[in-house]
Amino acid sequence: MTESITINGTRIGSDQPTYIIAEIGINHNGDPDTAKRLVDVAVKAGVHAVKFQKRCLSSLYSPDVLENTGRYEQNFQYMIPLLKTVELTEEQVEDIKKYCESRGVTFLCTPFDIPSAAFLERIGVPAFKIASADLNNYALIDFIAGTGKPLIVSTGMSYWEEIEKTVAQLKRRSAKFALLHCRSSYPVWPREVNLKMIEKLKTFGVPVGYSGHDMGIVIPLVAASMGACIIEKHITLDKSMNGPDHKISLEPYELNRMVRDIGVADQAMGKEQRYLLRGEVLNRELFGKSLFAACDIHPGDTIARDQLTVLGPGKGLPPSRIEDLVGRKAVRFIEKGTCFTENDISETEMMAMTSGFRASWGLIARYDDIDEIMTYQPKVVEFHFTDKDLDRTFTPRKNYTQSLVVHSPEYMGDRLFDLCSEDEDIRKASLDVFARTVRITRDLAPFFNGALPKIIVHPGAMSLNTKLDTMVMKNKLLKSVEEMEIAGFEVLFENLPPYPWYFGGAWKGNYFMSAEDVASFCEETGMNICFDLSHAALYCNAKNEDLTTYIQTVYPYIRHIHFADGYGLDGEGVQIGEGDIDFERVMPLFSKYDGTFVPEIWRGHLQQCKGFIDALARLSAYSL
Repeated sequence: MTESITINGTRIGSDQPTYIIAEIGINHNGDPDTAKRLVDVAVKAGVHAVKFQKRCLSSLYSPDVLENTGRYEQNFQYMIPLLKTVELTEEQVEDIKKYCESRGVTFLCTPFDIPSAAFLERIGVPAFKIASADLNNYALIDFIAGTGKPLIVSTGMSYWEEIEKTVAQLKRRSAKFALLHCRSSYPVWPREVNLKMIEKLKTFGVPVGYSGHDMGIVIPLVAASMGACIIEKHITLDKSMNGPDHKISLEPYELNRMVRDIGVADQAMGKEQRYLLRGEVLNRELFGKSLFAACDIHPGDTIARDQLTVLGPGKGLPPSRIEDLVGRKAVRFIEKGTCFTENDISETEMMAMTSGFRASWGLIARYDDIDEIMTYQPKVVEFHFTDKDLDRTFTPRKNYTQSLVVHSPEYMGDRLFDLCSEDEDIRKASLDVFARTVRITRDLAPFFNGALPKIIVHPGAMSLNTKLDTMVMKNKLLKSVEEMEIAGFEVLFENLPPYPWYFGGAWKGNYFMSAEDVASFCEETGMNICFDLSHAALYCNAKNEDLTTYIQTVYPYIRHIHFADGYGLDGEGVQIGEGDIDFERVMPLFSKYDGTFVPEIWRGHLQQCKGFIDALARLSAYSL
């Protein structure tokens, strides 16, 4: 298991977004204003950190080298005067660090000597970079390791045996460090880069990145796709400026593209975990096959192979499970043409859910499966309406002891329900759908336990390709609220995901996603929310925000919860424990919650609600 390091609150490792460092180095040419302009370029591009260099030349070179440079080789004659010219004072470096903090970007710096390292420690750098030339400078490395700060160690111009020795030394010091594959040539050509070293460096069990002196952005993108969790590239305002590093540096537009494309690469890399996309689940149902009964099978009958047939859709037990089914005793009457389910081979064990939860748990229902839902004796029933359900006539056959929750439709034929729409026809149509939902809820309410019915509503504000104005969306929603009939019900808007799946494709959310937007809306209107944990997690993944902070912000307004796991940026409704959410960390935040909740596992209603019941079993471990 590869370890991680944390710099200024950001965790860096193989399971995290690529950490991007804009190497300013000496490309400021000794001008603090140019240095700040480069910081601005890096901030605009969205990097995690900027990095400078600090030298105390008198401790690096003898007086003769510094004073009689002409007596030495050409490289000395070029670099020593240049280093004297570009070296920033300690006061200037500290001022630039404060400027970075004001701009919200992490300040890093490479010390080339112990006095410079001591200075950087005094001003509070969160981590140190070790230059390639100093990989075998054990005095410097020991001094920096003694600070307890993380190290990023470049391996350019080093033999493998030297890398092994330095890694061993750092591990003996229990230092937190990362290694960067690097080729210390300016420029380095693609045939010389040797990115396969990234995999070899990973054998040390520490984060591995790539520090590039190549031209352009292709090599860093390839490195990121190979698992480099840190990418460091030089940046400049103009490649034609004087200095050794400008020509191999990225200009602002290139830096923007690299950061953008590495973000895309991060999304594409995913994780070593197989899960199905929403489209794959739908296609699996549509084109997949299930085991069906070829004749009536009665309880107690031994199921024979010739009693089975394979048909679509793929909503039941898959054909690959036939050997698990043949020879079993039927536990229910299975009508000819009915598909078998998981419960026919491993009967679901009901937990003592009535005593296992502090909050009132429920299940999601449609009109046609209400009786099946009630066999599980939930405390709450949440009807998820489609627009077609609004045209149906449904009268319960008896009274129920459960509380009633109704979820308003998300579609209106081939259009999305959208109370935030700038198109008044769509907004008015959405208000009409909500009004019809209210009427049906009013008709259903007498058949349930008398608690104030809850109506859950998606605000809308979705688009395919364009980014919509958040304030416009908010104002349209406020206008819709003024026109909604909400007396006698608890109307709860639901927080939304960043990339929802509608009409077979991914859309873009524009409002009612961030914790701040949700909380400010609730404060302004006095309304509360249905909190969707999966939606919140996907939003935090997209924005690199902390999910626990999100929950704490919106918690005062939560009156109903949809529990599900989430994966990446658009994998919503995943089974509990199979996505990105750290439930051990998140669930204690709900320890005092005594409202209502349902598991909203996508397609959880199939096979006698197996997905819902499994989710409840997993949630029961947290004593919600």
